[in-house]
Amino acid sequence: MYLTEQEIMGTQEALMRSYEQIESQEQEIKRFFEENKSRKFVFIGCGSSNMLAKSCERLFIARPGTSAVALAGGDYLVNPGYYRETVRDAIVVALSRSGLTSEIVRGLTIMKKEPGVKVVSITMKEGNDAAGLSDLAIVLPWAYDNSVCQTRTVATLYASALQLCAICYGDEGLKAAVKAAAGSNKAHQEKWRPSLEEIGKNDFSDVVVLADGPLCGIAEEGALAFTEVALVPGKYFNMLDYRHGPIVLNGKKTLTILLLQPGETSYQYAMVEDLKKHGGTVVTVGDAAGNPCSAALHVQIEGIDRFEAFGMPFIYVCQMIALSHALAIGGNPDAPTGLDAYITLK
Repeated sequence: MYLTEQEIMGTQEALMRSYEQIESQEQEIKRFFEENKSRKFVFIGCGSSNMLAKSCERLFIARPGTSAVALAGGDYLVNPGYYRETVRDAIVVALSRSGLTSEIVRGLTIMKKEPGVKVVSITMKEGNDAAGLSDLAIVLPWAYDNSVCQTRTVATLYASALQLCAICYGDEGLKAAVKAAAGSNKAHQEKWRPSLEEIGKNDFSDVVVLADGPLCGIAEEGALAFTEVALVPGKYFNMLDYRHGPIVLNGKKTLTILLLQPGETSYQYAMVEDLKKHGGTVVTVGDAAGNPCSAALHVQIEGIDRFEAFGMPFIYVCQMIALSHALAIGGNPDAPTGLDAYITLK
């Protein structure tokens, strides 16, 4: 069994242990937000964690009296002066698997010199540099992925960000949804793995992932899983916005995965019908039973009553199809060409 596969299938343990760890720090986290009244957030990450930062931006910006922005670590590092007012008086939340990535560590070092900045970090490696620069550090070493491509790490970073938001704003419903998503992860994996493996055996040459709202970043990470694990180009777009140009490249060898938001059918289902006309493989994911759009596969998300928490079962769909496709074409998902687990700049 490849290491990537082991880590994907070990996601539930990482999610549950991380939920419990953050729960054990809940009073510390509440005290931090009570002492730091700013609700101006800057989320910073690199690669996968930058994509998750985009989800965090959408998650937090919907809260009252809150502003939020996601920054790529490298973007900030190249021109920190441009973002001085963006960072001033903000709570900076750093997301990182290793906590050692140069753009994150150097960026936080600069940010901490700006007036009013406080730093929160969520990382997966003990004794890391980002945690040492933080006013509040959440370290989850059991969720660390040893393979190059992140799988259980991104699911855990995403879930932890949801839990952080729930504690900050006293949202018990969101916290319960995170726990439900974590606790049902293994059953979800086992139920849908055979169907996802069959989709992974299909002959496709590119992948498009469509999603909206706070799922935007983890959906972009889902597209990246195909690029990194299967070496097949993966792209992300907002769902309805995909019609505004990029859809022209959708063809018979395109796999399109759509995450359907609950409660709305006309616009989203019409999008699925448009995509089916292009002749490629269409997979839908959502809480509806059956196969409402007659897609090649519909993956039902069950027992989770908050859309924000759909991200954990959804990312598995992308990861397992990508893994299965890599194996079907004779690839090695543990050794993508030219990638390192984290980047150290000279």
